[in-house]
Amino acid sequence: MANVALVTFGSSGDVHPMLAIAQELRRRGHRVALLTNPFFAPEAAASGVEFIPVGARDEYERTIGHPKLWHPIDGLGVMWRYLLRPALAPTLDALVALREQGDWLVFASPLAMGARLAQEKYGVRLVSTYTSSTLLRTVQCPMTLAHWQVSPWIPKFFTRMAWAGLDRFKLEPLVRPALDALRAKLALPRLQQSVFGHWMHSPLSGVTLFPEWFAPAASDWPPQVASGGFPLFDGDMAAGIPAALEDFVANGPPPVVFIQGTAAVDERGFLEAAAHACREAGMRGVVLGRVDASLPHDESGRLHVAAYAPFGWLLPRARALVHHGGIGSCAQALRAGIPQLIAPRAYDQFDNAMRVERLGVGLSVGDGAGDRMGARLRELLGSESIATACAAYAAQTSPDACRETVAACVERFA
Repeated sequence: MANVALVTFGSSGDVHPMLAIAQELRRRGHRVALLTNPFFAPEAAASGVEFIPVGARDEYERTIGHPKLWHPIDGLGVMWRYLLRPALAPTLDALVALREQGDWLVFASPLAMGARLAQEKYGVRLVSTYTSSTLLRTVQCPMTLAHWQVSPWIPKFFTRMAWAGLDRFKLEPLVRPALDALRAKLALPRLQQSVFGHWMHSPLSGVTLFPEWFAPAASDWPPQVASGGFPLFDGDMAAGIPAALEDFVANGPPPVVFIQGTAAVDERGFLEAAAHACREAGMRGVVLGRVDASLPHDESGRLHVAAYAPFGWLLPRARALVHHGGIGSCAQALRAGIPQLIAPRAYDQFDNAMRVERLGVGLSVGDGAGDRMGARLRELLGSESIATACAAYAAQTSPDACRETVAACVERFA
């Protein structure tokens, strides 16, 4: 039996993959502890996973509530200042405390940089885990830079210059001061490498939490990174299905599911866009998330609003998923074999939308383009090629590849 610590910070899309991994490792007899913000303590408890809080709950709440969190350029700065930077030293301290209990293998997001410092200073065995291909820098196509898709005709020299410029003027000034200050306290030398391009990746090993067919490995990714799979999380099934939602789904054609994601913005606009799309496309819809159902939106009974529903139950009963491109939502739609309409806003969402379109299982639409959503839905659901691709990739979407890759890492290093 091995001791395995899982470390991540962010939204449910970052935590749920780790919970899925934790449940599988526990099933195999390993001791597993999840280290993240205390906001997720109830979900860890519901999943039967040992929980070690890192940071303060209000750090997460301030981050999620920040108006610029989903800005395509400034969002990372919000995430760093309000959530990732405050977790640096506490992550390091928590891993040092675990070492006093025995030998631990650590799986951590590369953005949980306290784990990387623990590796450097104390020799912690660290495996970097990548929920998205955007965490692995490349100059190979296909690729995105923020919300831009990089043309294959652009010389790689210019792409390298773009990365260097992003480091020099944006990323390094953002993270270096806090990292250098903590490194000085630990008597570690100043970093000479790019933080995001090189240093944050564990030189020991890495695992992608997405399959090779979704985002093929680029030749300039770190060679120690192995391709895994989607660690699909179904731990929320235990909470049950809201009776009103179950009744709505059962009494009519399969609905289109609309979800904004963790940090909902413009509830009224989102609800109105969903209602307009359903009216225009002649479909029923389910709107999930932090949306006030009392807001005027629909008088035909065509739309149902619910705070939450397990994707593992709902999506196999749906016609399509409209979302903002979180990779967990992409994976759940792929497993359900339903097409996706993506309106990306920030982070990896643009890259995920690009890859969904390249697989032929969905389409994208500009964020806020509610007036065009109905037409795009009709196009999406009227495409035989998209339906065929969805069926093909549903057969390949399984958590087995991720389970086996992570288990192999544990057996190799533990």
